Amino acid sequence: MRSMHPVSTLLLAGIWLGGLSACSPVLVNVQASKSAEGWGVTLGEVRAGPDEYVGPEVGLFAQDGEKFIWTVVTVKNELGQEETFSYDTCTLDGKGVSRQPMAVDRNLDVNATADRAEAIQPGQESVRRLIYSFPKEQWPTRMKCGTIVLPIPAPR
Repeated sequence: MRSMHPVSTLLLAGIWLGGLSACSPVLVNVQASKSAEGWGVTLGEVRAGPDEYVGPEVGLFAQDGEKFIWTVVTVKNELGQEETFSYDTCTLDGKGVSRQPMAVDRNLDVNATADRAEAIQPGQESVRRLIYSFPKEQWPTRMKCGTIVLPIPAPR
């Protein structure tokens, strides 16, 4: 009787490698932080793709000549009272390009949209994924949230 081990190993390796090929490269994985006007903003990660965002309430797909850039942003209310932060103030900028987020996501594990603005208690933080449409041939150079500007290094 022949062992099926080589076939099952090849099948599992193919599934595993196929899953890895669908993963998105991290462009930036640093903690760039700045504060202004009572808000602290940290850009923790920037990814290229995937080029679709599908959740229970929404389905977004990159248009021709565009790709999705996924960012992880932490916003902290540094004021002494509850304030509302609008994620639409966080633009992703590049050479001649400035884009507002297409989607604001509340869960880093499962796509689940969040409000584009939220009230944050004093001293509290909110972590969100912001998904942008961006020209395929460009990489973002900075994220700007109001007066806070966070540089994005070029991918390595």
